[in-house]
Amino acid sequence: MTASTPPPAVLTIAGSDSGGGAGIQADLKTFMAHCTYGLSVITAITAQNTQEVRSVMPVPSPVVQQQLEAVLDDIPVRAAKTGMLADASVIRTVANIWRQHRDIPLVIDPVMVATSGHELLDAQALDTLREELLPLATVLTPNLCEAEAILERPVGSITSVEQMEVAARELSARFGIPVTIVKGGHLEDGGKAVIDVVYLADQDTCVRVTGPRINSESTHGTGCTLSAAIAANLATGMDHLAAAQHGIRYVNMAIQTAYRVGSGAHGPVNHAHTLHRSLFFSPTLHAPHPFTEYLKGRSSALWTRYVNHDFVRQAGTGSLRRDCFIHYLKQDYIYLKHYARAAALAAFKSDSLVDIGASADIVFGCVRESTLHLQLCAQWGITREQMENELESSTSVAYTRYIIDRGLCGDLLELLVAMYPCLLGYGEAAARQAADLESVSENNPYWPWICAYADDEFQSVVDKGRRVIEELVQREMPSGARLERLVKTFNDTAALEIQFWNSALEYRG
Repeated sequence: MTASTPPPAVLTIAGSDSGGGAGIQADLKTFMAHCTYGLSVITAITAQNTQEVRSVMPVPSPVVQQQLEAVLDDIPVRAAKTGMLADASVIRTVANIWRQHRDIPLVIDPVMVATSGHELLDAQALDTLREELLPLATVLTPNLCEAEAILERPVGSITSVEQMEVAARELSARFGIPVTIVKGGHLEDGGKAVIDVVYLADQDTCVRVTGPRINSESTHGTGCTLSAAIAANLATGMDHLAAAQHGIRYVNMAIQTAYRVGSGAHGPVNHAHTLHRSLFFSPTLHAPHPFTEYLKGRSSALWTRYVNHDFVRQAGTGSLRRDCFIHYLKQDYIYLKHYARAAALAAFKSDSLVDIGASADIVFGCVRESTLHLQLCAQWGITREQMENELESSTSVAYTRYIIDRGLCGDLLELLVAMYPCLLGYGEAAARQAADLESVSENNPYWPWICAYADDEFQSVVDKGRRVIEELVQREMPSGARLERLVKTFNDTAALEIQFWNSALEYRG
């Protein structure tokens, strides 16, 4: 993001909380903490504090409509969320307008009861929510009570993580929702951990996101904050799962860093914790590599395409054309020379012997890989001399020179981020393929190549490289334009990796 490029705009459609802990106040704070531009449409005005909700006054639906039209007619909204929608008339108004804007991701937090216990949605409004608004959702974020109410189940009927998964699947199937997140904070037998269930309909997969259970009274507005964080993450380009995972983690840290506000038992979370500690937090037991996961999340579908590339899949099954693989080995032999030089440059830029040693490991790893390439090619009658005299392809030139350029023009962190997709991606892609049930190890001439990157030795090099990057990020805590540049560098090299394998598959000797 630069002075000439505004941050992505995110819209909240929700009620106003005079105490500042929930509603549009919480949403706007969350949007700001995620470096996005917050917009708001107020659906109700509440008089509340940390002790109680004293009164609620819905905003007339024509006024809600005018607010929505004013915002959407002028400002390009990248994502939106709904919170308290007050009554059936307001819900119907939002749904009618949103049908004209289905291209904008919509996160629905089905607010029904305030933390204090005050009811915020009546039965008629719930019916309208089911019939008109839920089918428009991109992401739905109910807690246990809300999931039960929407599915018309008895209160307290969801009592396990397995039942949360069933509910998430049913909600997505019934209303056609791509992603449903059933929040487990109220699960009574959760123990020391909180487990949230993220159901991805396109993959028919439930992902359990686990975090520490925090004994705190500062939990007012956590639902609002989570849905706002997810909307902001979607607006910045994260895929659905990454947006959910980062949102859940943001809320967890907001509870952990909360401070006392007011004298009641329903205090707010600390929405501003990222402004003090940047977007990245110290590694935890459940998230030991926060910067790595952030980069992969910001690469959206690009990373998935890379680590599941057809070149690797065909190599794993033994169906890859031999001339394609030989072409790849020759070009990768050249690439490894440049990558080793980049690692040597990283060592030169490092200021600790530990970091220098990690870069040296990468250099020696390149030497080992090149030896494997020579051995594989030798079985097909290709000599070292032929490998050394191979002309470098334009794809390899573009990729290797980009990495070297980042090293010459940038600092150590930017160089390592440019090198990271190769190191991290090869380890991940090979490990996936080695574990794939469709892979063939016997009589597969490409299997040694898969094993070379899936084995403990290479994975150890990946771990060392990851540690160096994570520690550099923890020291610097990059943000703003610096952070966006690092994300762009990572995405650029991930795209170049994809093109490198594409060129091998497309080779016609």
